[in-house]
Amino acid sequence: MKKAAHVNAIFSYDDNVDIFLDDALAFYTALFNSPGNTHVTIPIATQSSVQGRLTTATGSQSAVKTRTKGLAATRNVDVQAVITDVQNFVAQVQTAVNNAPNALTAIKIVLDCGLFTRKITSKTKPPYNVEADKTTAGEFDIIFKAAARGVHACYETQESTDGINFVTVKTSPDSRYVYIHGKPSGTKLWFRGRVILSDKKGGAQAWLSTHAGYIFVP
Repeated sequence: MKKAAHVNAIFSYDDNVDIFLDDALAFYTALFNSPGNTHVTIPIATQSSVQGRLTTATGSQSAVKTRTKGLAATRNVDVQAVITDVQNFVAQVQTAVNNAPNALTAIKIVLDCGLFTRKITSKTKPPYNVEADKTTAGEFDIIFKAAARGVHACYETQESTDGINFVTVKTSPDSRYVYIHGKPSGTKLWFRGRVILSDKKGGAQAWLSTHAGYIFVP
């Protein structure tokens, strides 16, 4: 008798805390709503508890960026609580997968619940990224994938406080530059950027969003 294919439910844990917390939120959203919740039932009270722990961890991570002594330890504890929640939910999804009548159904369950069927190992740098500066509070490092050597370009970054209305905050001939945001702690910001080439090379290119879609001002 041919051995049935085994399907694994996998959550990809990113070393970057901000990305991990965003991925956890995406997992919860898929799991707690249709079609994910047709495969695994999570009580409303449990949903509320884990979402509260995720909110706490997100706040702790934002606080760490102020570089106040002792906050990293609190952040680590709060993030570990989210990791435990994610692991428990992955185990529940895996149980549903194991009980699936066939491999195709098992794969559908995994994907419906916001997980992967195999580990993601290849990591490529995004074409545009915004990161809190590691040495200076109040600054963001803007990083574009530079245009090809010999191609003249400018790099424009826009900012939004609602994810809808954007304004240009800096344009530079450098693909890496610093932006001083001047926003109060706890502000959520969305960023997008674009490369502007000469008219002969195609002019302004499409807007690129940051990997996480938003970041909290440290």
